[in-house]
Amino acid sequence: MNNLVKEVKNLLQIAKNTLKGKKLIEKTGKINVKGDVTIGMDVRIEELFLNYIKKQNLPATIFSEEIGAVRFHEKPKLTIAFDPLDGSTNYRVGNELLPYGVLIAVYKGVKPRLKDIICAGALENTKGFMWIYDGKQTKNLINNKVIRIKNDWEIHKSTPVYFDLYYKKAFDTFSTLPEKVHVRWNGSTISSLMYVLSNTAAGMGSVCMRAEEIGAVYGLIRGAGGIVVNADGTDLGEEEFDPKRTYFILGGCEKIVRFCLKEINKL
Repeated sequence: MNNLVKEVKNLLQIAKNTLKGKKLIEKTGKINVKGDVTIGMDVRIEELFLNYIKKQNLPATIFSEEIGAVRFHEKPKLTIAFDPLDGSTNYRVGNELLPYGVLIAVYKGVKPRLKDIICAGALENTKGFMWIYDGKQTKNLINNKVIRIKNDWEIHKSTPVYFDLYYKKAFDTFSTLPEKVHVRWNGSTISSLMYVLSNTAAGMGSVCMRAEEIGAVYGLIRGAGGIVVNADGTDLGEEEFDPKRTYFILGGCEKIVRFCLKEINKL
């Protein structure tokens, strides 16, 4: 376990160092497995991650946003999923004002459920945040402090909750919530996660979070004492990790998450 946590920390540092370098915003002309056009930094961080994992000979099957699933170890015992640049548009056009970063999750087994997560990490580059989930708790890597999600948020129209509003389906799904809570969105999953882990927001949600993102979000919020549920209100950890699907998710302070889910289900 300690070795895997160390490896995730090393991957986050690789990403942080790379993002300090030349800004690689040019489109590559390639289409990733999700149908999106890739840019230079997406590809560069992914290449560095793959090279590192191979060099360390980690017994893993890998899933990344850009290339999909890769099995290079003869006897894989782990699944490593990562988004090498979450918030690519924020990175490309945000002038270092809009949040973007990296998400990594390590699962036990090659056909895991989400609750089989061993460790996870995330980097938000504009503010310099880094977090690690070590299988038990979530820590801020900058000051090594344990993170606990605030549990006494009020149900109020000024209470911020961040939802991925990229898809029209999201507007329809979350349409009952404005003026009951403060619905916000800042263009990336890592931004929503940052606000929840810093207790700047009470919760976050998405109607179709991608497989390369879901594990890090699940592990880091659960490790900080929050809940992460699906549309039925069941702990999301019971669902299988599947690179071919997306996930409905609500996570954060339990009171706010349960309230939002109740309102959504009125539709």
